[in-house]
Amino acid sequence: MSLEKWVEYGWLKKEASSRKEIKGLLTIVDRDLKDASIPAISEDRRFEAAFAAARTLASIALRASGYRAGTQAHHQKTIESLELTISADARLIQKLKTLSKKRNATSYDEAGNVSTQELELAIKTAEELRNLVLPWLEKNHPTQARD
Repeated sequence: MSLEKWVEYGWLKKEASSRKEIKGLLTIVDRDLKDASIPAISEDRRFEAAFAAARTLASIALRASGYRAGTQAHHQKTIESLELTISADARLIQKLKTLSKKRNATSYDEAGNVSTQELELAIKTAEELRNLVLPWLEKNHPTQARD
């Protein structure tokens, strides 16, 4: 499977990105990871921030590659696209999908259901993804990477 095939299926749209867009998305990642580390904030919100950082990192890889997720299941497709953008392994993608389900539950169903362990996993996963995406961006899209 390829990103081009995903375009044919309607899961993605081709759309050029810019250095400014990528830099802006990186500031969102930094903010969300910082917010996720503030103990005075509820574990639910910290979890949501950590997951948002991870999802934004997946978006960065997709946008730097010249694509944008379509409207149908765009968060899921953005996460799944990591296999095709940064060659993420299936375990990381599955972990992100599990975190996504938890984020949905805590955002839409019930407050107070994020454990300390789940929060730590979300932060660790976002940091792991950051450590994969930033070097990938430098190597594959240096004109869009950070200064």
